[in-house]
Amino acid sequence: VGAVVGAVPPVMGWTAAGGSLFDAEAVLLGSTLFLWQFPHFFALNWMYRADYKRGGFAMVAVNDPRGDRTANIIKRYGLYLASLPFVSTALEVTSPMFAVDGGILLNGYALYVASKFDKERSNANARKVFLTSLWYLPCVMMLFLLHSRRWHGEVTDDDSLVLKNGGTEDSSVLVSMQKLMNEIQSKGRDLCVHEAIANTELGIRVGSESNTTAIDGSKCPISLGKAVTDSANSIAAKEEIQLKQESQSFK
Repeated sequence: VGAVVGAVPPVMGWTAAGGSLFDAEAVLLGSTLFLWQFPHFFALNWMYRADYKRGGFAMVAVNDPRGDRTANIIKRYGLYLASLPFVSTALEVTSPMFAVDGGILLNGYALYVASKFDKERSNANARKVFLTSLWYLPCVMMLFLLHSRRWHGEVTDDDSLVLKNGGTEDSSVLVSMQKLMNEIQSKGRDLCVHEAIANTELGIRVGSESNTTAIDGSKCPISLGKAVTDSANSIAAKEEIQLKQESQSFK
């Protein structure tokens, strides 16, 4: 029940900003908060299991002397959480790099910490899981925002409206936020060539003003893989049409 309550605020924020309850972004944000709470709470539960027992609370860790159930819950929900960046990328809610830095790097470390607790169910390892969960959440949310495809499209439209209408205080704040985000993204792409390549389809270029540079998207492993897949599907479709025509000519 507590996990559901914890998942509600980001969904409320999304809908309050004009989004739909059934948008992929709302589902992904709510799912992230929901799944995150299990490793976070059960690590805390294990650390203070003696206090819970003295207080008469029948928590999982209280009735789990060896820590098997606790470790299993932490690892299982950690894996569920790690899958979300890949789902987000597959649904084209975020750019492909979110699957790399959010899915592989960030969640990879979180799963490593969880596996250490699974091997040795000590309070020290449980504390590492708990502390990791504290900085994990703001990091994954920031990465989600940085790699969001909708953010780029909608804020670009808002920028054009601000220029036409002279701007308001609220719109100027939005533009300032977008400029800050662009600066962060630009510096990140200067360090990561793949991110710059993967986002060329969004019209984002590396650098600023006279130093902007477009990179050939055909060199990107993800774009190249997509091109190969599309090419293979096209060839298969042509062959199928040709076989049908040949079979009809024989008739």
